[in-house]
Amino acid sequence: MKITLLVENTPKDASIKAEHGLSFFIETGGKKILLDTGQRSLFLENAALLGCDVAGADFAVLSHGHSDHSGGLAAFREVNPNAPIYMAKAATRRCYLRRFGLLHFNVGMDRSFTSDPGIVLLDEDRKLAPGIDVVVGIPRKADYLTTSSNLYMKNGVWYKRDDFSHELALVIREGGTTCVFSSCSHTGLHNIMGCLAEKGLLGPKNLVFAGMHLYHAMSTRTESPALLDRFAEDLAAFPGTTYYAGHCTGQEAYEHLKTRLGDRIQPMSCGEVFEV
Repeated sequence: MKITLLVENTPKDASIKAEHGLSFFIETGGKKILLDTGQRSLFLENAALLGCDVAGADFAVLSHGHSDHSGGLAAFREVNPNAPIYMAKAATRRCYLRRFGLLHFNVGMDRSFTSDPGIVLLDEDRKLAPGIDVVVGIPRKADYLTTSSNLYMKNGVWYKRDDFSHELALVIREGGTTCVFSSCSHTGLHNIMGCLAEKGLLGPKNLVFAGMHLYHAMSTRTESPALLDRFAEDLAAFPGTTYYAGHCTGQEAYEHLKTRLGDRIQPMSCGEVFEV
């Protein structure tokens, strides 16, 4: 398996551009998969630099309905007009960021793209190919993280807290390794890992590529060090697992988790290539 980070917040070096967003190009089992597209068409520029054949992708997967992951879907469709695009059924709903306790700013996917005939809406888990699964409807069993509490969805003419029913996890098993992709983990990466374990999708060796949505958690004290310690303990409970953190994890939270998880957590950057 070959995993290339086409978009991430931080570039690996000056040879590549980065933006706040996430996009992976995954080659496994004879399949080429695009997971998320970042904010715009930068993923295509970086794909050309990194030798990734996005035009030849067999299918795309959208992790959730936010614009920093879905903004490049139209650009993807221009170069790849036929590939199906899998996403949770709720991903086409309107998503908002609440600021100043009152104002709601649109952070959802482009409404003009929601009618694309190649979109496949999922309301249950789906096997996309041998060894490739998407998991939807992940419950927030241990709901102690608060960094997603300013995200909302439209409920008629009113707003309600986002339930993240539009979020999914991509799981790929090849050989003796399981790779988990959880782009923002709004439901809590510990909950996502627990759900995958219950479904028998984890293995003896797991590599988890994730944003953990702890951005500014330490500087704004939306999460206490004690809560991050609890989170680290919950992640450590999954044996044989290494976490590659980036995007919305946040540097301060990452450094705190690093003191608890050691080599079991590593950073990831735009332009990096992982050979599994």
